[in-house]
Amino acid sequence: MVFRFLPKVGCITSLILVMALASPLLASSKWRKAPLEPQTTVCEKLLAIGVRTLDYQDPTRERPVVIELWYPSDANEPLDQPADFVWVHPNEMRDVPCAQFVKKFPLIMMSHGYGGDRRDRSWLADRLVRHGFIVASVDHYGNTRSSFDLVASLKFWERGKDITFAIDQLLQEPFLKGRIDTDRIGFVGYSLGGMTGLGLAGAQVGAIEHVLDQLVKKYSEIKPEMIAHFDVKEAKKSLKDERIRAMLLICPASFVYAPKSLKKINIPVGLVVAPQDEVLPFKEHAELIIQHVVPAKLKMMRKEVAHNAFVNRVSEKGKLLKKMHIYKDHPSCDRKVIHQEVGLFAVDFFREFLP
Repeated sequence: MVFRFLPKVGCITSLILVMALASPLLASSKWRKAPLEPQTTVCEKLLAIGVRTLDYQDPTRERPVVIELWYPSDANEPLDQPADFVWVHPNEMRDVPCAQFVKKFPLIMMSHGYGGDRRDRSWLADRLVRHGFIVASVDHYGNTRSSFDLVASLKFWERGKDITFAIDQLLQEPFLKGRIDTDRIGFVGYSLGGMTGLGLAGAQVGAIEHVLDQLVKKYSEIKPEMIAHFDVKEAKKSLKDERIRAMLLICPASFVYAPKSLKKINIPVGLVVAPQDEVLPFKEHAELIIQHVVPAKLKMMRKEVAHNAFVNRVSEKGKLLKKMHIYKDHPSCDRKVIHQEVGLFAVDFFREFLP
C-alpha cells in the first residue's frame, strides 16, 4: 500500500485508521508539483549495467571510504562475475565507460545496515540505474561484514561523514567527468543506514550520553570502557548535507533522534516499512518518523515481510555460509517480487522528488 503525505497521528491505532481511509489517488503532497507520466528509459533495455569500485581515503579522519558505483553504460562487454558469490547480483559490466546518451545523471547515495556492505542491495541499484540514475553505495568502515569493529560501529555519526565525503569525491572523480547533476542528489538508507539519512537530512542527536548508556544496558557485549573515550561533541554536531534533496528510508532505525529534532527535516522523505519488523520494531522506529517527519510518500509492506527481505537474494553457495535469518523468508513472500515492488516505488519517488 502506498500513501502520500499522511497527517500526523498520535498512536498506531490512528495510523491504521488513516491507512484504511486514505486514497493514494486523492491524497496530496506538499512537495508534489506535477502528475507523473509513464516513462520508459533507454537504460531499461540495456543488457547489463556498469559497475566500478572507487577506493578513497579521508585524511582528516584517517578512514577508508570505499564506494561501489553503478551507472548506465551503452558498452557491450562480457558480464562481470563478482568475487562475492554469496549474493545474487544483477548483470554487471565492470569498469566500462559511462553512457553518452544523457549529458548528466541524477545521483543516488546508498547507506547499508548494521554489519552490511556496499553491495548487499545491488538489486535496488540495478532498478535505479535502469531508470537513468547513477548509484553510489558506501562501505561504512568498522561496520561492514569484512571490517566489523564493535567500538567503531558505536560511532554512528561517522556514517553521515562518510556520505558527505563520498559526495565530495564523486563530484571530483575523473571517471565521471562532470556527469553528475548536482541539483539532483538523493539518498537511500536501509536499517541503520536510514538513521544515517535522518542525520544527513538535518536531525540532530540530543542526549547522546543517555543513548550510549542505554546501549550499554541493553547489549551485554558493549562495555562502559568502550565508550569512555568517545568525544560526544562530535556526535552532537550537525551532519546535514544540503546537497541531498530527497531521501528514501527502508526499515530505518531512529533511536538517537528526539521528536523535536525530526521535525526539523524539510526535504521530501519516502518511507518503506515492515509493520512486523522483527529487528527494528515499527512502534519504536518507523512510527516515530511517520509522526514527526510526515513522509511525502509511504509504503507499508505486508505483515509477513521481514527486515532482511530488503537485502539481496542469497545464492545457493551463499546459503551454506549465511545465517538462515538473512535469507529465510515467510513462505508467502517471494523476495524477488518484493524487490521489484520496492524498486518501482523507489524509482517513482525519486522521479517525483528529483524532477
